[in-house]
Amino acid sequence: MTGHLGFKMLGSRLLIIPLFCLAQFAVADQRPVLSLVIDDLGYSFEKGQAAINLPGNHTYAIIPGATYSQKLATLAQRKNKEIILHLPLQSSNSEAAMEPNSLNEKMDEDQLTANLHSMLSAIPNIKGINNHMGSHLTEIDYFMRPIMDIIRSYNPGLYFLDSRTTANSVAQTEALNYGLNSISRDVFLDNDYTNIESIRLQYQIWLQKARERGFAIAIGHPHSTTIKFLRENLPLAQKQFEFVSVSKLIDMVYYAEDAYSWQQELSYLQRDLN
Repeated sequence: MTGHLGFKMLGSRLLIIPLFCLAQFAVADQRPVLSLVIDDLGYSFEKGQAAINLPGNHTYAIIPGATYSQKLATLAQRKNKEIILHLPLQSSNSEAAMEPNSLNEKMDEDQLTANLHSMLSAIPNIKGINNHMGSHLTEIDYFMRPIMDIIRSYNPGLYFLDSRTTANSVAQTEALNYGLNSISRDVFLDNDYTNIESIRLQYQIWLQKARERGFAIAIGHPHSTTIKFLRENLPLAQKQFEFVSVSKLIDMVYYAEDAYSWQQELSYLQRDLN
């Protein structure tokens, strides 16, 4: 990890210290960190607008080519919200409705490249990608490899959020193998969006995971029940947790690893000099 450097004398030796490490130790917010992703934006303007208006620094996954995708992307950017591409991938459920541009196992690499480039360019200013459906394709490493390679070639600064629509997903592993920043979701808030108690339970699991580990990512959808629940409950959570976009969470996690490594190295140097 590159960054600005500070200097400090330790005995007769000069230490080079990344300033972001010093800043982090000095001003780090001690609250657990939460990232909320709202998927499936683009089908309804009203529901998408309600999701974008939720209080907090959240991330919005927009379906490429849906009726209101561009309009909602513009609205989200105007409100300084992070947007990502909600990439349609083949499901293991043959009866599941598929987007017409979904990537599937019948495509060769040229078709994958053409379709993926088209979707990546459809929504400007995205920070990353997460998978829409994909319980079949994300299990197949020899399909995920070219997909990650194409994303990296298109823009290596994009991240990949593995929605983990299957426990056997290799998407995050392959993203990391191809040099993309990547992370995976922890909780789906509303698999049963008609049951408010189910949403409440998943919400509490999300908060508890963040308390235990320091951070957690939840994915929800712009269902009326979900948005109403979040609108009522997010203000209270904001007093106990820090809400950040997925890109910022990735930076925090990577920086934390760097800061820990620097702290370890410093302890070794101090031990050697004593």
